[in-house]
Amino acid sequence: MPTFYEKHNYLDPDFPIFFHHDCCSRENSRFPTHWHEHIELLYITDGICLVCGNGITLKAAPGDVVMISPNCVHDIHAAKDSCGYYCITADKGFCDSFGVPLCRGQFALVLQDAPIRECYESIIHTMQEKLRHYRMEAKALVLRLLILCCRAAEDADMDGKDHAHSPMVTEAINYLHLHFAEALTVDDLCAHLGFSKFYLCRSFKAATGKTIMDYLNYLRCLNARRLIASGQYNISESARRSGFHNMSYFSRTYLKQMGAKPSQARGR
Repeated sequence: MPTFYEKHNYLDPDFPIFFHHDCCSRENSRFPTHWHEHIELLYITDGICLVCGNGITLKAAPGDVVMISPNCVHDIHAAKDSCGYYCITADKGFCDSFGVPLCRGQFALVLQDAPIRECYESIIHTMQEKLRHYRMEAKALVLRLLILCCRAAEDADMDGKDHAHSPMVTEAINYLHLHFAEALTVDDLCAHLGFSKFYLCRSFKAATGKTIMDYLNYLRCLNARRLIASGQYNISESARRSGFHNMSYFSRTYLKQMGAKPSQARGR
């Protein structure tokens, strides 16, 4: 599967809910820009989170709940220093089985309603305490949370016509993730997709907030950081295996993208 597509493997098909806590910094999100077919619900615990995608940036503070619709390209950054948030991803099949209206054309919505916040906090408590039959309780609470969020989205009258991401951009991201280590250019990408350079570059920037080359370099630096941290490769070899063949350019680009020098990736 393309690595930009965040695939959630549910260990138990009877519990189709992915629940975890994440942190991210101002410079880097926990994951690169990605998408998935499931609805995602965030509960901000600390810091100010910027949820970016489809040319939109939403700001969320502690106590806010953010609903990210299925199939929307997005990433999450801290507005300053770092931020933390709980994440609930409800399996598409689970939502479909109850007829949850997921409003697929919309991007995301910051929700501050007390019932939504309280419901999410109940889920957090249930998942942390793990009392008898907690999974049954969690599924019931997640379903209630989905209903409350969908009602709020409908009340906000989000038509989403200007925010639905282009399949062309999704395919472009897919191709970049698969070929970032190669000698890839924007012209190569355009030739593969069959779109003009102007149209693709404009659409890509609108959907992801990054230029194609910035996104490509981010993927390369992310991979280089992983290789350096593994201890299996030195800095120059990690750079080469990630698509960089000029060490001076790699060092400048890495500092810009990662906010640190390549040598600082050792021992991460």
